[in-house]
Amino acid sequence: SYSHSDKELCYRLHDRLVKDQFRVWIDRDQMHGQTMVAMANAIENSEFVFICMSETYKQSAYCQSEAHYAFERRCHLIPLIMKPHYRPDGWLGILVSGK
Repeated sequence: SYSHSDKELCYRLHDRLVKDQFRVWIDRDQMHGQTMVAMANAIENSEFVFICMSETYKQSAYCQSEAHYAFERRCHLIPLIMKPHYRPDGWLGILVSGK
């Protein structure tokens, strides 16, 4: 789960995980149909969800919906800080607290 403003770093992370033979879904090349449906399908078929945190991530309604759905589905959330010195607060701070 990431903001498109952070896509370059997320794509590098994706490529590295694929190289290490992990099965990874990212909307770069696997987005089919409506955005919300594709995001829901990805979460429903995932055990782990990386939460790629930045201020633009926190401000995105899509990102918030995706993160909350992953939390409600009891996926293992792995928070990653995308920008130096970023500290999540608000809904994102609560979501990743203690992780």
